[in-house]
Amino acid sequence: MRNALLFLLLLAGCPDAAEYQYGLDLTDLQFVPYSPDEGVYPDESVLVDPNNPFRGGIGPEAKWDVYGTQPVHGFYAMATALTQEPTGEHQYYTAFAAMPIWRLELTEQPDHLYMVYDIAVQGFRTVLEEFTDDVTYDPTGTYYWYVAPDAYKALEAMGGDTSGYALITTDDGSQIVVEVP
Repeated sequence: MRNALLFLLLLAGCPDAAEYQYGLDLTDLQFVPYSPDEGVYPDESVLVDPNNPFRGGIGPEAKWDVYGTQPVHGFYAMATALTQEPTGEHQYYTAFAAMPIWRLELTEQPDHLYMVYDIAVQGFRTVLEEFTDDVTYDPTGTYYWYVAPDAYKALEAMGGDTSGYALITTDDGSQIVVEVP
């Protein structure tokens, strides 16, 4: 039913129907970095990246459907969502998708791995610098948590720069990231 509705909207020429077309074959999609800041706020180069199947936009439900498939797809979906709605959630998941692209060497050329590493590190750092108080939700939309602590831990795991920030545990046992001198 959803596919039929989307198809009808696309046939009608609705200009706001920028949405992932379910059924699009992404099997052989490899990551080819278009710019050194692709997927890092405020860069929007992902929207002109010819390898990005979501250049025309991606819907709020589709981004999660695509994100769960594999890292390259998830990167392009969340990086596109980040340009549409700049949030820490989108930045975190974009960087989090770049991490396994780097680790599993899912790039078209081996020399792209350095760029993918930098994209992931920059993305996690951007969560700390721009989106410290942003949250993400569980699939039901009921429970939320801050993305900055996870970004901080990922940045540490990758050997990235966490200077100027500290991960602390509050009295209630939750973790937060704070700026330090």
